[in-house]
Amino acid sequence: MKKSKLSPYFWKIIWIVGLCILSSLSLNYDNYIKQTTNDTLNYFPVILSNLFISIFFGIYISLIFVKKWTINLNPSLLYGVTIPCILISFSYPILITLESIIENLTFSFIPYWVLRLSSLEVFGITAGLTLILSIFNANTSREDK
Repeated sequence: MKKSKLSPYFWKIIWIVGLCILSSLSLNYDNYIKQTTNDTLNYFPVILSNLFISIFFGIYISLIFVKKWTINLNPSLLYGVTIPCILISFSYPILITLESIIENLTFSFIPYWVLRLSSLEVFGITAGLTLILSIFNANTSREDK
């Protein structure tokens, strides 16, 4: 059986439709969380929702780069990029939680730019993207051959 020349285009169009659906769902969820936050005056759910939405977008974006769906772990990508990005992404919510649990605890020794950097959604997107790519090893370098 001969493979159709339109098949790659079909999957890319399906991916774009899925991206539009994911964007719409995340926008609706974000609006819901912000409305709930305005009612309860608890801003922690906004921080967590932004973190998880960015990780989900990274995972979804990575789906277009995976060529073979066989598990072939790439430890250098996992330990060198994914784990540090996850730690940076989760550091801001963890510090806020610790500060709210321990009343007299302040993180004044942590520079403001570190806290601001950890709240960026780029690290969540990078963590999600490199997580899938490190599991399915989509990037074949000369060292792997």
